[in-house]
Amino acid sequence: MAAGESVRGKMVVLIHGFSRNARDMRVWKSALENDFDRVVIPNLPMTHGSAESCMERLRNKIAAAHPEEYAEVYLVGHSMGGLLAREYLQREKPANVKKLLCVGTPHHGSLLADILLLIPGMGWIFKPLVYLSTFARKEITTPEIPGLQIGSIISSKCRFLPGRIFLRGGSDGVVALSSAHAPDADCEICVAVPHAGMMFSPAVSTLIRRFLQTGSF
Repeated sequence: MAAGESVRGKMVVLIHGFSRNARDMRVWKSALENDFDRVVIPNLPMTHGSAESCMERLRNKIAAAHPEEYAEVYLVGHSMGGLLAREYLQREKPANVKKLLCVGTPHHGSLLADILLLIPGMGWIFKPLVYLSTFARKEITTPEIPGLQIGSIISSKCRFLPGRIFLRGGSDGVVALSSAHAPDADCEICVAVPHAGMMFSPAVSTLIRRFLQTGSF
């Protein structure tokens, strides 16, 4: 930021998940744009692109929004978007990022991704599956940023048949409760909304806004 320029207010970055795109964040954006100075939604190659290509696109899109000009920056990721948000923060360590919120994020990996990867060629066609596998998620990436508040929204409402069959012990249909739980979260809440439905739920949008405004649910 050039000398003499004033620091702006608060910027939110919304990061979609696997096999989704920026349009799927429109409900969250509508719920947040009146309370925050800027809402940025990077469109990432989350269906066929490698995790590294997703990370590079995320880094470039955030940089293009000039986050250094804002007093506070908040990152919100749905599903795989939460994993990328964590990794981005750990790599870049931006001091003005104050909150990270993971929604339906498979912190410990996805058993469904493991199963799909048993099918020949799936990992080559749908490259993010490798990043989502339990083998790739042996450790949780906790960003080393002083004062960063981490929140997690999880769900136990399963409407997806493969989730009912393979994910025992509760799930949102795609992510098991045990994987969605973030042990480093400062606060966590469980909602009765299926995995994909979290992106379009007014209740989840309200929880996101509340966490970003107050640091709790």
